[in-house]
Amino acid sequence: MSSHAESTSGHEARSAKTRSQLIEATVDVVAAVGYEGATTRALAQAAKTTLSAIPYHFGSKKELYLAAADMIAEYAAHRFAEAATLLDDTSDVELSVRFERTLIQLLHTMLEEAEPHAWTAFVARCAYDNDDAFALIHERAIAPLQKRLVHAASQFSGRSSDDEALRLRVIAIVTAVFSFRFLRGVMLRGMDWKSIQNEAIRQITDMVRDLCRSGFLSVRSPDDGADRKTGPA
Repeated sequence: MSSHAESTSGHEARSAKTRSQLIEATVDVVAAVGYEGATTRALAQAAKTTLSAIPYHFGSKKELYLAAADMIAEYAAHRFAEAATLLDDTSDVELSVRFERTLIQLLHTMLEEAEPHAWTAFVARCAYDNDDAFALIHERAIAPLQKRLVHAASQFSGRSSDDEALRLRVIAIVTAVFSFRFLRGVMLRGMDWKSIQNEAIRQITDMVRDLCRSGFLSVRSPDDGADRKTGPA
């Protein structure tokens, strides 16, 4: 290898490392203080690099923020796709059962907390703001999963996948599953649990299973009950 090629290879490696450090630092800083509070100086210091590295590698603070969201979106899309593969089971298992198993797999993914805590805080912040970073995460990771779940639910419920009532119910279940990761304090304090482990996981899993087996997804048509009397004439 020529010295020029070695130099180029070394520069690319250093550049990739700096980009990675800036992205990881952005996740940590935004998780702690939010996007508005994350100054470029704070981001550069957290990444142990120069302030000029941000415009050099990303163009702007906003683009760096979106790059951080993109990293998380790519990871989440992979994890969610793993759960969605259960819908493709070619055995004789009914689709409603595969739907249930997919949601339980998603639940366990949320409860594992295999990722850094800062990732959870980062997503929670951009989801609360419903900003461009969350739009990216939603489009790449969440929306494809929701679309598949709605399609599956439409098949075994007999409702159209365009039925807003059905979509709302599927999204409500997915949101409830996500809440065990992003709003875990509500569950811990409400149940007087110190952590969500073992028996707690079993109870939550049973609850999601019961919800899937209930009539929650059996959406009534708009005319159902229209003639129902509320009292004496």
